[in-house]
Order: sequence, then structure tokens, then C-alpha cells
Amino acid sequence: MRKRNPEQRARHAKDSSPINGAERRTGTRIACVGVSALIAGQLFMPAASLAADSADQDAATNDAAAPAAQATPAAETAPAANAAPAPAAPTASSPVADSAPAGQQAASQQAQPAAPAATANDAADNVAAPANAAAGQNDFDGNAAALPADAMQARGVTDVTEGGGIKVNTTVVNHYTDCVLPSNVTLVKGQSYTFDFPDVEGGIPEEPRSVITEVKYYRADAASGSLVEVLDESMADVSARFEPVGNHMRLTLSFTGGAASGSYRFTRNDALLVNATLNYTSTDYEGGILIGDPDDIFKPGSVIINETRDNYYIRYSIDSEITLVAAENEALENLNIDNVKTDYAPGEAPRATATVPAADADKYEIAYECWEEMDGSDPRELTPVAFWYSDPGKYAPGMKKITQFEEGKFYMYSVELRLKDGNTLADDYNVNVNGQWASNTIKTVEGVFAPNAANMLCEQPIVEMQAIDLIEINGATTTFKAGDKPLFTAGTPEGSNVIFQCEYWTGSDGSEANSVGFWDQNITNRIDAFKPGVTYRYGVYLKPARGFYFAPGAKLIINGVECGYQVGEASEVDSESGRAYTLWLSTDLTFTPEGAAPAPQPQPGSNNGGTTNADDTAKASTVEAAATKPAAGNLAATGDDAALMAAALGIAGATAATAVAAARRRNC
Repeated sequence: MRKRNPEQRARHAKDSSPINGAERRTGTRIACVGVSALIAGQLFMPAASLAADSADQDAATNDAAAPAAQATPAAETAPAANAAPAPAAPTASSPVADSAPAGQQAASQQAQPAAPAATANDAADNVAAPANAAAGQNDFDGNAAALPADAMQARGVTDVTEGGGIKVNTTVVNHYTDCVLPSNVTLVKGQSYTFDFPDVEGGIPEEPRSVITEVKYYRADAASGSLVEVLDESMADVSARFEPVGNHMRLTLSFTGGAASGSYRFTRNDALLVNATLNYTSTDYEGGILIGDPDDIFKPGSVIINETRDNYYIRYSIDSEITLVAAENEALENLNIDNVKTDYAPGEAPRATATVPAADADKYEIAYECWEEMDGSDPRELTPVAFWYSDPGKYAPGMKKITQFEEGKFYMYSVELRLKDGNTLADDYNVNVNGQWASNTIKTVEGVFAPNAANMLCEQPIVEMQAIDLIEINGATTTFKAGDKPLFTAGTPEGSNVIFQCEYWTGSDGSEANSVGFWDQNITNRIDAFKPGVTYRYGVYLKPARGFYFAPGAKLIINGVECGYQVGEASEVDSESGRAYTLWLSTDLTFTPEGAAPAPQPQPGSNNGGTTNADDTAKASTVEAAATKPAAGNLAATGDDAALMAAALGIAGATAATAVAAARRRNC
């Protein structure tokens, strides 16, 4: 083998160097494999190998190795483009009412170029360095084993320049759930019609539920024969509520207006986006192989990430005939008024609070409310001295107005109802205020007026209720002889929190006697005199003072002796706590007169002929009245003026009086 001199070797190295662009390419092979990959937002480290072999190298000479291009170490390579963020599923925060988008959407991100730094190596042993560097920095087999099975993997160089990078190809797929209403729907005045549409494909997420809930209002247009959408609820005859229930939409139609009966076309055609998902499908790789002059600029490869966006819509396709049926005129039997405030504190101003139940809103309405301040200086008559009306037009000139409630004063509430849509009152109708029957009502031209439907004694609110566990009754007359008349003398100790209302006797023969004329006057089998052989039982009616209640199992002491009792059905007892706010007690104290009733004995000045002297009759009536007449002043002082109210308002019967007293107790 012949040897070359140093000058020839230098010329040969220069001519065959790929860096200096040698003309000779015979036997020179340049391979460049370039691939850029993005897997879940990460870029793999670049790898490159470049080897040059001279075709005319002397096989026998070991010191004439052609220089090889060395791959740039990873530490000297310019950083590649940051990993593109993983695409997130779009959120359907607001519905789209127009047609669905179509086609494809694409986004791209280009990697930053790496700085190539290939150098000629004088030492022959450096020819293997690129291979070692690639093996240490881009161990693709090892990386592939560590990644999930469905992850993207890349091999080759990523130090591409200019037009290369990462592209995202999004395919949009639209899914529609059609919401169709039956072709014929009948709506009756005051009633609702509900229809559930099919489940929405993909489901309805929790977040946009309030957004896709809609309430629309429609006016029945006789000219066009259709329901025309309006913005003002007061102009509407029909309301339509669209709301999500589970994974489907529900439509509720209500006929609330005053339109006449007839058929109208109801249409709606639009779509709302309710959900969307974004899913990765595949990755494509393009370019990256360079063939030709090494001096040419790299034409880098690119990575295309393919994903699919699924949009889920509800599509209203409503075209139905709505038949409106106006309710026929009705003779109303029960008219109810709710939410009347009867617990005003001193200093509060009156206000209109009464409401009509929703089911009756199309039948009648509140015309006006009224409060009257009553002057109770005369126990025989309550006189209004000041007024408040919810309708300012009701005030008469010079009328004193109630601007605020005052402590210790008694007030009465009245209300007038106005009938709607030709409805009338039945012959036997009732008006109820807060669930309590209003006994006095007056028919008016437009409806019905309920005077004195409720009442209130204005007092400071009670901070904490206190229990009464001991009831003391003193001075009760409990023993009589046959022929004696009932005598009522009982009361409670001074300063007691127990308010004595009345005492009474009941006989085993069904006879009764009561200490208060209001109740006694309604007794049909009255005890005029105690009869022999009849067992009589003693009873009392009690109330607690304001701010107190009777504790369950409270002890009863009569004339200093403990006495058992049974609580009567007329008592007002809380079923949960057992607290009693009124007590009708039938005690264990009984007696049975023995022997025949004594015959009447002639009295001095009496008429032995059997006729009755008018003066004697008057005296006897006076004595009896003194024994049985209720202490009206005591009743008024204790706050139980049921008897007084009965006289003032013309209420007859123990049942009506008990209801009035119960209303007073609820207001205290």
C-alpha cells in the first residue's frame, strides 16, 4: 500500500468534508432522521447521528481517518419549544341558541429551533461520540416502556427550524336531542299542563342548569290564531317554563290570562348547547428526512394531534295546537285569606300582608285591608277611633289615621274581597282568615266584606315563656244539700299567674250550670237546684297570664287540698310539648245530695195562696243574678274579653266565643 504525504491528506480532508461543501459526494452518505413528538404536553430530547466515510480511504493506513461530524450534546442544544398544554374539554357555560358549528378547527404551536454545533474532530476515537450521546440521551426503548400504552411516542430529531411544529386538528361532532310537544294540548284556566321531553344525549351537567331554565310568556292573538311571545308577564295569557329535571327537559304550560276559549298555534324552533366533551383520538407525523445538499436549510417535520369535540344540543321542534278552555263561572263556597299579620309590636306600622291561595287566585282577590283602633272604655261597646286602610281612597275627610300600633291598645282587622271573572258567592259561603272562620260577613257589589275578622291586643313581645306547675283555687263552695241552688264563689290568690275564667257543675243526668252567663245561657238542661241521687262534678276553666303556660301534669289545689282532674277536649294544648294555654278541668271533686228536696216553707209576708208576689220575685232574681253574674271587670282586666266581644259584635254561642278567645291568645 502506498502512503500519501501530508499535503495530499489535507487536500483529501478538505475535499471530502460535508461542512465545507466539498464537490465530491461519491461514497458519501448523509442520513438525517428528524421527528418531533408531543406526548401529553412533553417533548422528547433530540437525537442525531451523522457519519462520514471517505470512499478512497486506504484500508491499510490507520492514521488517515476522515473527520466525522459530531452531534451537539444535549447540554449545548438550544431548548425546544415548551410542551403544548393538553387540550381541555370546553365548558358549555352559556347555551348557544343558533345552529351548531361545523367543519374543523386547528391550532398549531411551533417548536423553537435548536442551535446545531457540529464540529470536526481531529482524534479518531471521537467518531463514536455521537452514537454514545444518542444512546445516553434518547433511549427511546426505555422511554416507550415507561409511558402508558396509549401515549404518543416519538423517534428522531426535534431541533427543527422554521416551518415545523405541533398542530392540533379538532373534529367537531354535533349531537341533537329533539324536544317535540304533542300536536294537540288542552289548557284549562287556572290549571297547568306538564310534559317531559326525552333524556338529553350526553346528559345535562349540574353547572348550566340555571342557565338553560327559561320562562317565556305568550299572548293569545286572535288575529293570527297563534300564541305570540311577549316580554311583559302582565300581558300574557299563557306562561311556558322550560327547566331541566334529571337528564331531561320539562315544559310546564299554564293558562293564567283572561283570553277567551279557543285554539292557538304554539311554535318554538331553536337549539341550546347543554354539554360538550373533548377527546384525543390519534397523532400523525409528517416530514423530517433530508436528502440533498447538506447546505440546504432543514425542512423540519411536524406533529399533528387529532381530537374530537362532541357538542350536545337540545333542539326544540315545537309546533302544536293549544286549546284554551276558560273556566266556567263558579258559585264560591269557601274563600280563604292567608298571611294576615296579627302580632305587631308597639311602634310597628300597619302593612298589607293578606294573600289569596294560589289555587283561588283566578277566582277572587284582596280589594283592601283595614285596621281599627278600638276604644274599650265602655265595656258594653267597642268604638273605633282611628283607622288604617291599604287603599288610600278609603279614608274619609278628617278621619284619624293609624300610623303605628301602640302598646296596650286593642285593634280589630277587616278585609274586603273582590270576585273575578264573573264568579259569585254560594248561598252558604264561608270566609276564613288565617284558617279561622270569620263569623260576620257582608255581601258587596264586587264581593264580600269581613269586618272584625281578626283582632289584636298590642303588647311587647314575650322574650321567654315561663311554666306554671301549681294551680291554686280558693273559696270554692263544693257541698250542697238537695234543693240548693248552685253558688259560685271560687277564685285564685292575689298575684297568681293563673287567670280564673269560670267554674261549673255537671250532673250525672246531663245537667249543667256555669258561673258565667255567657256560657250558662246556652245550657239547655240547666241545674236550677241540686237533685237527690244525682252525682255532681266540679270543674273550672283557667288561663295562664301572658308569658306563661301550664306545664304538663301541673298540680291542682282546691281549698288547700290536692285534687285530681281530667283535661277537657276544649283545652288548648300543644301536641308536641304538652304545654297548655287554656285548661278546662273536670276535677275529681264530686258530691251526691241525699234525701228528698225540702218542701218550700212559707216566709213572712208570703202569699200562702200560692201566688207569687212581684216584689219577692224581683228580690229572688236579684240574689240569683248576684250569685251567677260573671265578674266582667275581672275578665277585661285579665285580657279575656270574649263575653264583651260577643256582646259588642253580636256573636252568639259558646263555640264562637271560644274561637275568638283562641284568636286573642294566639295574638298575645
